Amino acid sequence: MEDQRKIASISAPAENPRQWLTAYLHTRAHLASCESDFQCDPACTRPGCRNQDLQVQASVVDLLGAAMHLGEPVSAIYRRYYSLGLFTEEREDWLRMVALKLQKPCPFLANDLCGIYPVRPLPCILFPEYLVWQGTFAANAGKDHFRDYLCLKQPILLSPERAKVMGKLMRMWERESLISSFYLFNHGPCRLDFGNLTGELLQAAAGLSGAASAERPETGRSIPHQVLERFFLEHIAKCPPFAGVSDKIDYLHNLEGQARFLQLLQDDLLLRKLKRGGDDRVLVFRFAKGKLQAKKRSLSPAAYKNY
Repeated sequence: MEDQRKIASISAPAENPRQWLTAYLHTRAHLASCESDFQCDPACTRPGCRNQDLQVQASVVDLLGAAMHLGEPVSAIYRRYYSLGLFTEEREDWLRMVALKLQKPCPFLANDLCGIYPVRPLPCILFPEYLVWQGTFAANAGKDHFRDYLCLKQPILLSPERAKVMGKLMRMWERESLISSFYLFNHGPCRLDFGNLTGELLQAAAGLSGAASAERPETGRSIPHQVLERFFLEHIAKCPPFAGVSDKIDYLHNLEGQARFLQLLQDDLLLRKLKRGGDDRVLVFRFAKGKLQAKKRSLSPAAYKNY
């Protein structure tokens, strides 16, 4: 509460966006370690930072923080270190969420140290403690792609005090991710349904060669993530609402643009509106004949489990 009062006491973002953002990022960094007993194993080689298959979602706040930390324009930070990407949200069907992502292997990692540690993406801050907070630690620790993660070899304990802090961080992430989607896409989270593109995607997957050949689909419904993402970047990302993302990020280089985004970030009414639909009425796009068609759909298994 004390940190939140400190932020609230600062002048409004429209008056001094950089000062407000600095205070917000300071609060986020403080909560990252507040009441936490977790420490990375000294022998850890940062597999999560290096593994290209582990997608790290980012927010506009993360872009702004990295730009401030490195003293570079937001647009340069985005084009060099981030991009739009696809996220499975733990689904087993053809649906993917579109969001900002950190390039992998992480470009900020040097000698096993993070070059932007005070302003690192919030998902990086949350990992791995959020798995305990969500009650999914044991299930994730047993997954094959986490076999090299030393932090998942032993149980992680959260004190009641740290659990409360994790709740604050998770709420901050919910706000950051939802408002980022609204700023970039003029809507809440956008999903892509690839179910009508199986022929093209299977053909692209069959063309994989060399090191990627191990990821060729074993069945007609297994498409490597890299194939989906490549198709998205080459075809779908050029269509609205995704085509305008670069311009909106360029606008963040100006104080006016930063103030606009930070005002959205503080808008509780907008946040409630974006949260209200939940998974019952989400915007889902299908790419057909070179165009994107959008409908509001339910994400329930009955609607999207099998195609």
